[in-house]
Amino acid sequence: MSLIGRLFGTEKEHLPLDPSSPAAARLERDRPTVEEFARKVRDKLELVPGDRAIYVFIGRPPDAFGIAWLEGGEEHNFKRLMKEKGLSQREVQVRSDELRAAYTRSKDEPRYTADFRGKHVLVTPSKTLEREIVEIIHRVEE
Repeated sequence: MSLIGRLFGTEKEHLPLDPSSPAAARLERDRPTVEEFARKVRDKLELVPGDRAIYVFIGRPPDAFGIAWLEGGEEHNFKRLMKEKGLSQREVQVRSDELRAAYTRSKDEPRYTADFRGKHVLVTPSKTLEREIVEIIHRVEE
């Protein structure tokens, strides 16, 4: 918890992720990719382990954030996908708002902490949030 969070009670304390959980097993399967990503990204990370990929909120969702996903040992990100697909600024805003809304709907889901190469990350093992992220990305890929 940050100093400001401790002083003003604005940050929640989260339990460590159970190493025997399905979410931990999923993260362990792609540990090298997650560690490499965590090493190079300086911002706060929140991982959503999924069946096909690990989805990563970067920054401070739902306010200011980016999203990436780690799949098959490779990093993909929403910004690059939208650029490749030639989305207009309006379409980019719509998809960002959809991601923001999905994240906000998941606010009551349990969240845990984990460490990857010394970087403290949040883990949200939510099938609902995963499904919504996949649907939003799929709409861009179409």
